[in-house]
Amino acid sequence: MIFQAHRGVSTENPENTMAAFESAVRQGYEIIELDVSVTRDKKFVLLHDDTLNRTGRCENGDPIPEPVKIFDITYQEALNYDVGIGFSPKFKGTKIPLLEDVLKLVSQNGVKLKIDNKHQRFTKEQKEAFFEFLKPYEDVACLTCSDMEELKNAYKVFPNMHFHYDGPVSVETLEELGAIFPKEQLTVWLPLKCKITSWVKVAFADEELSRLVKQYARLGIWLLSNGAELNEAIRLGADVIETSGQIKPPMNPGLIADMHTHSENSHDSVCKIEDMYLSEIDKGTNVFAVTDHFDTASYDKYDVFTPIKIAEKTVQELNKKYGGNHLIVSGIEISEGFWHPEIYKKAMDMLDYDVVIGSVHLVKYKDLTSAYSGIDFGKLKKDTIVEYIDAYFDDVLTMTETTDFDILSHLTCPLRYIKGKYNIDIDMSRYEEKIEQILKLIIQKGIALEVNASSFDTLGTFMPSADILKKYYDLGGYLLTIGSDAHIAKDASKRFNEVIKELKEIGFENIFYYVKRKQMQITI
Repeated sequence: MIFQAHRGVSTENPENTMAAFESAVRQGYEIIELDVSVTRDKKFVLLHDDTLNRTGRCENGDPIPEPVKIFDITYQEALNYDVGIGFSPKFKGTKIPLLEDVLKLVSQNGVKLKIDNKHQRFTKEQKEAFFEFLKPYEDVACLTCSDMEELKNAYKVFPNMHFHYDGPVSVETLEELGAIFPKEQLTVWLPLKCKITSWVKVAFADEELSRLVKQYARLGIWLLSNGAELNEAIRLGADVIETSGQIKPPMNPGLIADMHTHSENSHDSVCKIEDMYLSEIDKGTNVFAVTDHFDTASYDKYDVFTPIKIAEKTVQELNKKYGGNHLIVSGIEISEGFWHPEIYKKAMDMLDYDVVIGSVHLVKYKDLTSAYSGIDFGKLKKDTIVEYIDAYFDDVLTMTETTDFDILSHLTCPLRYIKGKYNIDIDMSRYEEKIEQILKLIIQKGIALEVNASSFDTLGTFMPSADILKKYYDLGGYLLTIGSDAHIAKDASKRFNEVIKELKEIGFENIFYYVKRKQMQITI
C-alpha cells in the first residue's frame, strides 16, 4: 500500500511548505499531495486557499489585517508574508514555496507529486502556462481532476502521466474512465466516512464501490488520521491512502531512541556523556539525546550557557570517535523559558540543536517558587497542594503557548515528589480540562509528548500516566518520544520495554526521535 502525505506532513509542519514536503520525503511517503495556485506574475506557488490570511502572517507574526488574494499579488509581494509562524514559532521565517522547488525535491528523491484539482479553476491562459511548465516533469507530477472534461483535456497534453480522479463515482463514470485510461495509469479516490470528511458531497467508500473502482483503476482512500481508519481502508482494498501525517509508512522497526538524558553539564548530574553513551549501547539503544538542563530562572546565579556549549562539543567529538550505527544527538532542556524571554532566546540562538525539550521545574505559586525537590509537600495543606498543581498546569500551558520547543517533557512532574516522595494522593480528575487543553495545543503545534520513564520506581507509572496517554491518543495525538531522564549511566533507557508495551496496548504505532529538530518515526 502506498502512503500519501496531504499537503505534505501538515500535522507536524505548516501545510504546503518546504518543511512539510521535506518531512514527507524523510519519513518515507511515496506521494506528496499539494495545492497549486498562481500569482499575478504567473508564478506557480503552493497554497490551498485563495487568500494568504489563514496560513500566512505579517512578518512580525501579526494576523494579516485585510484579505490578500494570491492571484492579485506578485510572487515578490507574497514573500513579504510568513507562512510558518502561525503554525509554530519554530517555523518563523518560512516563505510560500514555488512549485518548481518541490518538483526538484521529488525528482531527486524518487517521490511522486499529486497536484490537487484546484488547477481546474485557472484561466485558459494560466492553464496553458501551467501545462507547459509541467511538461519536463511528466514522470514525477500527477494531476488530479474532479471534472471529466478537464481530465480528458489534460490527458491529451500528458499521455504518459498518471492521473487521479476525485469527482463523483458511479458505474457509468468508471466505465467512461476505463475507456480512456489504462488501469495502471489512473487512481480513483473515495473518501472514508469519518470526522474529517464529513463535509464531502460525493459517495463514501464502501465494499461495493471500492470493488467497482478496483476493476478500472487503483483505489485511493482519503483522509485517514488513525489506526482504526487505516484498518478500514485496508479492509476495503486501498492501494493508496492519504493522511495529513498521523499515519506513517513503516520505518526503523525495532530501533530504540532515548530522547532525554543528562550529563555532568547539568547541575544535578556528574555522569560523563561517554559513560552514558556506552551504557545506552549496552542497552541496545540506537539513538540517544544529551539534553542538559538550561534553567532560565538561574541565569543570574551561575553560568547556564557554557555547560550547554561544552555538552554540544563533546557530542560532536564522540560521534567522530565512535560513529557506526549509534548516534548521539545534541539537545537542551529549557525550563521556564517564558520567565525570562531574553535569556530563553539567547539560549535558542546559541547552537544548532537536534532537539529542544520544554519543561516546567518551578512554579510561580505564592512563595513556593523553588524546584519541586526543594519543597516539603508533607508540611503543606491539601488545598495548597491542589492549587499548586493547578498553577503548574497553567505554567505548562503558558510555556506551550509562548515558547518554541520540540518535546513537552514529563507532564505531571510534581507528582513525582507529591505522590512519589510524600505519598500524598491527589484526585487528578479535577485537572482534566486543563490537561486536555494542553494536549490539544501540542497536537495543533506539532509538539511531541514525552513518555518519561524515570517516575516508574516511585509512582508505579510513567509521566504522564496511561490515562493521559489514552486521552492524547483519543484526541488524535501520535507524536511521542521516550525519555529515560537518566542522570546516571545505569538508568539509560530504563524500563523502555514496559513503556513500549503500554503504548502498543493504547494503540500507538510509532515513537519518534529528532535530528536537526526534525522528526523521524520508529515503528514499534
